[in-house]
Amino acid sequence: MLNFLSRRLAPALSSSGTTHSATLSNADSGLLAANPDSLIADPSPLHRLIASVPPQTLQTYTLTHLDSLPSSDPATLTVLSNFFATLVPPPRLHCVRCHKGFFQVENTDRSCLVPHDDESAEVERVGASRGKGLGTEYETLWGCCGKTVGGDGDMGPPDGWCYEGKHTVCMVSLFQNVQRN
Repeated sequence: MLNFLSRRLAPALSSSGTTHSATLSNADSGLLAANPDSLIADPSPLHRLIASVPPQTLQTYTLTHLDSLPSSDPATLTVLSNFFATLVPPPRLHCVRCHKGFFQVENTDRSCLVPHDDESAEVERVGASRGKGLGTEYETLWGCCGKTVGGDGDMGPPDGWCYEGKHTVCMVSLFQNVQRN
């Protein structure tokens, strides 16, 4: 992967007239000898490529190739370590609703999915059926979300999730949401 960093070449003149040095593997130096202009000076194509790759794919790719680096390649490890030295991961937050960890940058309208609480179901008699032999009508109130379902609890919980939305770290917004339902 990053073998191009494994062997230091003699300093070369850049287009601005300053000297710089590059590190290349034997295979890469052969390509460079055939085309001495193959040193990349414009970061735009690399920027576009990185911007087009989903974050999880980029992370998996980087870790896979990092794990495949030989430990005898300190030049590559030094360059990569210096490149990532100022990278600070975002804080991992805790959702007070579903109790999962999350990163705010990945918090979407379907990140937090909370199932209905079977223990919160209360069956209530709502009246007698009109007609012969139909019996009494019941309704089940799900205290977790305030939704109701016909029947005496045998119909199961309401369709969908008790809560479906963004994660939250704030107990106040959790209680405000419960009061609205």
